[in-house]
Amino acid sequence: MATRRSQTSYEVLVCPRRMALVDRATPVDREAVERLIAAYIAAEGLRSKAERVSWAVEQVIKNRFPGVILVAKEKSAVVGVALAVYTPSAELGRVLTVNDFFVDPAWRRKGVGRALVARLLVEAKAMHVDRIDLEVLAANADAAAFWRKVGFSTAGRAVWSRDLG
Repeated sequence: MATRRSQTSYEVLVCPRRMALVDRATPVDREAVERLIAAYIAAEGLRSKAERVSWAVEQVIKNRFPGVILVAKEKSAVVGVALAVYTPSAELGRVLTVNDFFVDPAWRRKGVGRALVARLLVEAKAMHVDRIDLEVLAANADAAAFWRKVGFSTAGRAVWSRDLG
């Protein structure tokens, strides 16, 4: 259950004595963000490339590419992350694409993911975004179920890609 704490921080009741805060990532969070994104990539059965992870995080944290990185923290530990980037589209309008979303397995099913999504929706509205897109691997039924529970649905489009390097 996400509740408003301030204009920039959201908190979620995780258990009677613990609270996880969701806020925009800062440069201080960078190492933890990169660690969680690498864990996310590995959890998808892929091989993480440290230079790609570092580059992507740097682009958004330093505002070189429009978007947002959100972190969920329990005390000072980062336990969840969402990285989303803004893309203008003549067809779809203003799109926020969630490229990376991960909650530490020890913190799943405790409201952390829902709190990240709640804050992501607030950020998207502030950016005047028309829609939020994301991809879920076909084999990741848990992720698909999570996104359905928080109000997302498939867009009826297939993702096509070509690796360039």
